Amino acid sequence: MNHLAHLLLSGNDDQLLLGGFLGDFVKGLQTGIRPMAIEQGIKLHRAIDAYTDQHPSVTACRLALPKDLRRVSGIVTDIAFDHYLAKTFTHYHPQSLQRFDQRTFERLLKPEHSDFFPEAALITCQRMRDFKSLLRTQDEDFIARSLIHIGHRLRGGEQFFNSETLPRISPALPFIEASFPEFFACLQGFVDNWLADHDLATRAVVQGKTQRMKE
Repeated sequence: MNHLAHLLLSGNDDQLLLGGFLGDFVKGLQTGIRPMAIEQGIKLHRAIDAYTDQHPSVTACRLALPKDLRRVSGIVTDIAFDHYLAKTFTHYHPQSLQRFDQRTFERLLKPEHSDFFPEAALITCQRMRDFKSLLRTQDEDFIARSLIHIGHRLRGGEQFFNSETLPRISPALPFIEASFPEFFACLQGFVDNWLADHDLATRAVVQGKTQRMKE
């Protein structure tokens, strides 16, 4: 999953949210150099990624892409799932996506969090706030725009994400979109259980509320 899903699934605890954001920037074992809730958020981020990678619905989505693009199929599904989450955001959260975008970066960039950000993570977070990145995840061109950007950023990425390959990815997107609701419901259940198993059940308030809204 990409940024929007990780931040949504972090719930209503600010330190858990920060850990959810830092999961893409902090590597290795957690050693207690950050508050426990932040480190638990990093672990939850990794658990979400591992669960997503092995879920049968995600495997089916990746297999729907052309064979020569299977190497980057995980990137495509991550980006596509965030887009479909953004398009149906109020099914999963009581706030509008616009309000969630604003409030999330207010929470992440609290002054008391500044010492816990690696420099690259802080720069990225500030840029995402200024660009309204979570809100723009719902844009119709988000998938194509994001994949082209990734193609420029990753070494060798342009061979997979360019003006010729994007039209070949498009036919798989309706299948990926149709697979998203069932998968995300499973993922919400996984996160609720993970939080409970790690004595963080009280931090799952948002997930519980959004699941009831969906039902």
